[in-house]
Parts: sequence; C-alpha cells; structure tokens
Amino acid sequence: MRQIVIVFILPFIISLTTVYFIASDREVNNFLFKKEPAANAVKPAFNFIENFRSNPACEEGFLKSGDSSEIIFLLGSSELTSSSEAIPYNFIPDHFTTQLKAIGHAGNQCFSMYAQLLANDQRLKNAPVIIILSPGWFESKASRGVSSDIFLEFVSERFLNRIIKSKNNAEYNAYLYKRIAELFSELNSPSLELKLINFKHYASKSFIHKTIYAPVLFCDDILVHLKEKLIPELMADNAIVKRLPIAPDHLSLNWDSLYAASKEEVIRKSTNNSLGIADDYYTLYIHGKTGRTEAVSEKFNVELEDFKMLIKLLKEKQANAKFIISPLNPLYYKNLKALSPTINIIESEIKKNGFSYLNLLETDSAKYEKPILHDIMHMSDYGWYKIDHFIIDTYHLTQ
Repeated sequence: MRQIVIVFILPFIISLTTVYFIASDREVNNFLFKKEPAANAVKPAFNFIENFRSNPACEEGFLKSGDSSEIIFLLGSSELTSSSEAIPYNFIPDHFTTQLKAIGHAGNQCFSMYAQLLANDQRLKNAPVIIILSPGWFESKASRGVSSDIFLEFVSERFLNRIIKSKNNAEYNAYLYKRIAELFSELNSPSLELKLINFKHYASKSFIHKTIYAPVLFCDDILVHLKEKLIPELMADNAIVKRLPIAPDHLSLNWDSLYAASKEEVIRKSTNNSLGIADDYYTLYIHGKTGRTEAVSEKFNVELEDFKMLIKLLKEKQANAKFIISPLNPLYYKNLKALSPTINIIESEIKKNGFSYLNLLETDSAKYEKPILHDIMHMSDYGWYKIDHFIIDTYHLTQ
C-alpha cells in the first residue's frame, strides 16, 4: 500500500497541483502559453460556411440577430455547396433587408445539427432556423447517423463545453452523451470534453457505474476546468439573445418568370438522357445506370431517432423553425416509394410539433417534375426558387 501511495497516488497529486498552479497563475500562464491569433479566422459576416472548424468568430455569430433586423439560419448538407445565385444564402440577402446565413456540407446530419443547437440553447427562443432534411440520410448506411469526423467539424470543444456546463437540459444532454459514447471508439485522440462526456454516459447507467466512474469523473472535471483557465474562449458567451423582428420589404417578385426561366435552363442542359439530369453529370456518373434505396425500419433508424430529438429540442426551446424535405429523382431511384413510411413519420413529427414545412420529395415518377433537380439529389435553380418562395412566405419577408 505504501508503495502504491509513493509510486502512483503522490505523483498524481503533485502533478495535479502543479497543473492547477500553472493554470491559476495568470503571469505564469501568459508566459508559458502565448496566444496566437487564429490564422484562418473567418469574419462573422459570412453568408455561407461549410463548417465551424472551431472558428470563434463564426461560432459567436451563430443564432445571433443582425444590427437592425433578424437573421435566418439555414442548416443543411451537400446541397448547400452549390454556387447558384438562386440558393437562399445568395438570393435572400441580395433582395431583402433580412439576412440569411447557411452552414453545412455533405454529412452534416441531424445529430450534428442537434449538438450545434443544444450548445446555443439560450439563443433558440424565436430564432428563425431552417433545416433541410435529405431523405437519403434516413436510408442505408446513412441511417446510422453522422460520422464522428463530420460531427467534430461542426461541434467544437467550445460547443461541447457549453453543453457540459448547462444546468437545465438533462434529457437533451443525456441523449448527446449516449450518442457520443456510441461514436467514441471512432475518435482519434478525443478531447478532454469528449472523454468527460463518455464517462458521464457510462456513470449514468447505475449506482455501481456511478461509484466506479466517480474518481475518473472527478479528475477529468478538474482537468476540463483547468483547460478553461488556459483557454478562456472555451467558455464563450451563451447568453439569451434579444431577437429582433423580421423587417419586411416592399418587394414584388415575379415567381412565374423565375420558375419558367430556371426550368428551361435545366431542360436545355439535359439532352442526352430522359431523367432530367444535366448531360455532364449523366455522362460522368450515371450513363444508363439506375439506383435503389434501402429503407430502414423505425426501430433501427438512428438518424430518425436523432431527428425526433432535434425537433423536440426546437419545440421546447420555442424556436421559429421551418423544415424542408429535399427531393430525390424517382426516375433514377427505381424503388423510391420504399422510403414513404419513413417520410410519413418525419412529416407527422413536424406537424405534431406545430412547425411549417415544404416537402419537395415526389416518389411517383409520373408526377415528378424533372427540372427540380440537376442530378439525382441536388436542387437546380428551379428547386431553389421554390425554397426561396417558401422562406419568403413563411417568414413574411414581403409586405
């Protein structure tokens, strides 16, 4: 026993005391850990970013109001990387006082969005948030939920720290802890925050687990606290935001003209196939092939469970949220109707929670509008104009 104390316990206590002293002493801290400005810092005036990548300026601007009018935030995945002038983060700011900012790229699914919003829960009340849901998330491998790599692109240590410190989100935190514990084995060199979250999940399983994990939780909690002292930015402001009214503009848009011109453009670019797919995309990726969806039952659909928690969070925090279900091409996906039961559940959850939504998915190939996509799953300008119209109408951007 004496040997254990001398060899293990005493050095640990000395190390912990030394680290605490360094972290607590500002002069020592500043001497040893000089702060360098972020090399790739992006100004918070962004219209679109693919991810946060721990960028403090963008993270601080997330879900905040503008100077004179509200800002609408749009969360999505691969469809947002289009450079179209019709895409909402270009179209809305170009025409209206109210600004719109978008965040997302391929792989940004319900759980990463859930974590981003949970980390900013104090800003959610009346916040205009639009979620683009891709039916492809809820089928095949994607139904297992967001990957750990993508998750960490959107949910920084700063965001995780906020979640850990929150006092009024026990149910939502517990779900996040469980899902991170499921991803934990995929993580390479997980941060102290991720380790603490993982331990918290397992400690919650029973009194015995809580007792076993108590020393580890105690030590990790101290280390996270010390890390905050070394990096104060981890505890950035998450105060309640004073939301501004959306400022309507006296603007009349000729939607019929926009629709007609954008549909004609898609048709003009699709001449070597009958699927409504742009020629270059068809030649490069399709060339006569067809695809099939792999429906996953509600019981085993992790993404669907993530979605239910996402919408529950938005409802409880009283967000001014809207949803868009993006289309897939039923002329390419020959069994697209297999996804109908899942889409019905999604629509039911949205309606039950009192949110507005736009469903652009058409599973019947006879009713499908070819010009809505330029490939098998990404919106053309015609598709984006439909979304613009929905945003403008539901948020009352015009008088």
